[in-house]
Amino acid sequence: MAWIIGDHGFEMTLTGNVPRIVGREVRAALAPILDRTGAIDQWVVHPGGRSILDRFEQAMDLDESALQRSRAILRDYGNMSSATVLFILADLLGDPTVAVGEQVLVTAFGPGLAVESAAARIAPRQPADTTESVRVGQADSARS
Repeated sequence: MAWIIGDHGFEMTLTGNVPRIVGREVRAALAPILDRTGAIDQWVVHPGGRSILDRFEQAMDLDESALQRSRAILRDYGNMSSATVLFILADLLGDPTVAVGEQVLVTAFGPGLAVESAAARIAPRQPADTTESVRVGQADSARS
């Protein structure tokens, strides 16, 4: 994995070894969290590229629909580095068909090909009270 800083921002390149390493190591890397959480209903996986998602899917024995959100975000926005998982998570949380109590695993890959993960459950949705938010924001601004 290499970063090049150019005239148009950061450019990242991955070697062919990255997907192979993900495929070979991810199951063992996620074993401790999966042992604690049990079955996963929703997967939020950082899409470093199509081949990384393919290898992840194979290594974890997932149905091809399990990573559809990750693939859609990759297709629509590209690999945005670490922020990509937040786009996938926002898509998941905005989906009214996702049930309260579903187990979610968020997984991202970082420097040195580290695997970072978090498990969560979908909580009941709370209606946003935008009026209250504006009042609090205005009060805070007035005190500054």
